[in-house]
Amino acid sequence: MTDRFFVSSCVVAGVMAVGLSVPVAAQTPSTVAAKTSGPKSTASTKPWTLPRTPDGQPDLQGYWTNPNYTPLERPAKFADKELFTDQEEAEFYKAAVDYSYEFTFQNSAETPVYDATVYALDRWQIGARPNRRTSLIVTPSNGRIPPRTPEGEARAAAMRRRETFDGPEDLPMGTRCMGGSPNMLGSGYRSQYLIVQSAGQVVITYEDMGNVRIIPLDGRPHLPQGRLSRLMGDSRGHWEGDTLVVETTNVSNKDNFMGSSKGLRVVERFTRTAADTLVYTFTADDPATWTKTWTAEVPMMQIEGPIFEYACHEGNNGLVNILEGARAQEKAAAETLKKGSK
Repeated sequence: MTDRFFVSSCVVAGVMAVGLSVPVAAQTPSTVAAKTSGPKSTASTKPWTLPRTPDGQPDLQGYWTNPNYTPLERPAKFADKELFTDQEEAEFYKAAVDYSYEFTFQNSAETPVYDATVYALDRWQIGARPNRRTSLIVTPSNGRIPPRTPEGEARAAAMRRRETFDGPEDLPMGTRCMGGSPNMLGSGYRSQYLIVQSAGQVVITYEDMGNVRIIPLDGRPHLPQGRLSRLMGDSRGHWEGDTLVVETTNVSNKDNFMGSSKGLRVVERFTRTAADTLVYTFTADDPATWTKTWTAEVPMMQIEGPIFEYACHEGNNGLVNILEGARAQEKAAAETLKKGSK
């Protein structure tokens, strides 16, 4: 319920206008699925050459997004199956598109959700492509997040028990239109990015929360561990061949990534493989949370800009509604207790 109230409030704020940055054709989900997952063209094309910046590095600049229907973790029904066949890929994609379109109309009028298709924000409307993988996670080989350590499980349990609604500070940072973490795993709306490069830095602007990461490439060391933590962490980058590698430490646990600890270390890799394709991999290393490291791979596509302002605060009715609901529950409970004492 909390998430639904929050997302609904973003509609009121006009956040949904971000969908306008991607051309959308007036067509049905089935038409999109048929066009996107049909037979692959065998016609020869002019060989693509990786563009480079004036200093000779691969040019990753531009607007990118990553809508897809591939789950982060592999569903149990796929067991050890890492890749779909062409037919399975087409069937999975079509089913996902149809379900995402129909889901909106399965809710009653009283359910506080919105019709994303009205704002051209359903994933099939913003260019989601089929993916041969059955999960975004590529290691471990089972496509699943490794088990938590006892410490990680205890931390997660404590967070669940700590849920209160006394004031806005008690609510998740996302509900308060704040937060962020050093990853680009988002797959729905709010998952657009702008990459800008110079010889000594890479800058990534996020649609989500309007966050900006400035990543030095000059070999400077990380900040001392634990000295100063940041929501997006302390990132340092370097080139390995034609791949940009970014290592991030000192990540704040105020908006922790999937229950991670302050010791989280993230390694991201950006490789441009085509004019409109960027392969992004994300590795999470946190011995205090998971029993082993895990890696996910997300294909990203180039789009036209700009990224519109993420004006979450302007209509965050969700935050007000949650707190008002909590006060109403407390009042009802007090009245019940008062009646019972008579």
